[in-house]
Amino acid sequence: MDPARQHIIDLLEQRIGLNVESLSSSTFERAIARRMEAQGLDDTNAYALLLAGSDDEMDRLTEEVVIPETWFFRHQEPFDLLVDLARTAAKRQRLPFRVLSLPCSTGEEPYSVVMALLLAGILPDHFEVQGIDISEQALEIARQAIYRDNAFRSRDLAFREVFFRTNEAGEYILRDIVRSRVRFQRGNIVDADFIGTLGLFDVIFCRNILIYLSREAQQKVLVNLYHLLVPGGTLFTGHAEANLFLGSPFIRSARAGSFAFCRPGPGQDRGTGAAAPLQAASRTLPAVARQPGQTSRQHWPSPWPGSSPPETGQEEDPFDRVLHLADTGRLAEAAASCEHHLKKDGPSARWYYLLGLIRDSQGQAEEAVRLLRKALYLDPRHQESLVMLALLAEQAGEHDRARNYRRRARRILERG
Repeated sequence: MDPARQHIIDLLEQRIGLNVESLSSSTFERAIARRMEAQGLDDTNAYALLLAGSDDEMDRLTEEVVIPETWFFRHQEPFDLLVDLARTAAKRQRLPFRVLSLPCSTGEEPYSVVMALLLAGILPDHFEVQGIDISEQALEIARQAIYRDNAFRSRDLAFREVFFRTNEAGEYILRDIVRSRVRFQRGNIVDADFIGTLGLFDVIFCRNILIYLSREAQQKVLVNLYHLLVPGGTLFTGHAEANLFLGSPFIRSARAGSFAFCRPGPGQDRGTGAAAPLQAASRTLPAVARQPGQTSRQHWPSPWPGSSPPETGQEEDPFDRVLHLADTGRLAEAAASCEHHLKKDGPSARWYYLLGLIRDSQGQAEEAVRLLRKALYLDPRHQESLVMLALLAEQAGEHDRARNYRRRARRILERG
């Protein structure tokens, strides 16, 4: 790659934390070509110099590379849990119940939050919803709240009959009872100074963005998200991103399948408190905690105050139990449990994936790759395995292979 393009990549990573390798090369090249044409330039070096000195041009290039991909009620589980959390807050008179969608893209997610809460009978003045995105173009679409068929991909579309009307062009116009309940704002998820102006939230939706960020940006975002949540608050992440939170100051939600993590509340913090684990965020994020004495990766202290997670009154999924063992540093026990389930129940993508994470955390990178490839053989659409293989390939210096894994993960994500 020529130095000018590498300089552009470096500028994008510094500004928005974007890992350009998570994009297809054609997307990146088309974005640069369009902006060079708009500026009347045919020399990449000249464009790189312009970009370095112009915040406005950086904003315009960012618009080109940030491609919105969302729809209303994308995956139902988080919204089911959201309603339960809002009802609990209302019973305890912890109002208003504040929800953040970050990034909010063209508005489908924060508007889905409002619709879910209204359909559940939560009074409009009992909650606040805020949407933040780095793209002003996406925010303008969100504020207009006019959508086409592509925004409606969930199986149950009954909400559309309640909250939308149509115009002569066949577009769907969101009714004001929903549109007026979301406050949109432009902002950068990596910018700690901006994040510090937002206050605290009971629930944050931050889905399918971390996998596109550099390692350094991922670390910053996790710290920012932690500080945005009230103690006991809930964070929803994407299917392919859950492994980034293992070993972090967050704890897994007791609700299996929701891809939710919580900031520890009273009685759940370790004696070190919140500040101590956050200091470790400047280090490389682990997939799961390493065993004592291993120094190739640092880890945050385990979030559980004892050897077991809180009782939930529900029968625990064996997979979640083994995941908890790994998350609390009991790696040998967790590995043995994985092997037991694989022997008893037969090959399984998710068990191979978890065993791969554990082997990596034990310093067995080659074995981890072998297991993750087994997971992909069984389930070629297993996003978590693709993301983890990309990280391991990067560590091994296999950048082309890492880029390929990221592209495959992105295609799966975009196809829903």
